[in-house]
Amino acid sequence: MDDMKQFRYDRDDAMTAAVMDDDWDAVRRYCRKYKVPIPKDERVMKAGIYKAVQDILDMPQEVKDVARKKCIALGFKPTMWG
Repeated sequence: MDDMKQFRYDRDDAMTAAVMDDDWDAVRRYCRKYKVPIPKDERVMKAGIYKAVQDILDMPQEVKDVARKKCIALGFKPTMWG
């Protein structure tokens, strides 16, 4: 698997685990591996993941729907764009 495919696979796997299983350790491992900064505020981190999921083209609609609901429940708009 080339580097970009591995990156996308790891991203999608971590985000799906976070959204569907509340497995935030998967996101933290992904962020450490790819040196992605993590917000200190856990609510902001979660909302950022929930919003990011909406713009991943290959993300299953079920995951997007759950992420949207969880983002709204945290008090955030469900997308990056409004």
